[in-house]
Amino acid sequence: MVDKEEMIEMFEDLYANLKMEVLSNSDDHMTMRQMLGQIQGFFLGMRMTVPLDMEEIQYVEQRLQALEERMR
Repeated sequence: MVDKEEMIEMFEDLYANLKMEVLSNSDDHMTMRQMLGQIQGFFLGMRMTVPLDMEEIQYVEQRLQALEERMR
């Protein structure tokens, strides 16, 4: 069984990769959108498999929203 710390670490790795892609001003918007979708899907799976408190959920949602806004 996967523990919460491992899931958070995996999420942080995915998030960091996308953030670096966004900050590099890449013109590959399709890849960035695909990466964002993968992260959102991972987060949904994470919410179903490990207990997250409301603060953790809000924190992740805010980070994803900020990245999505930077991608525009």
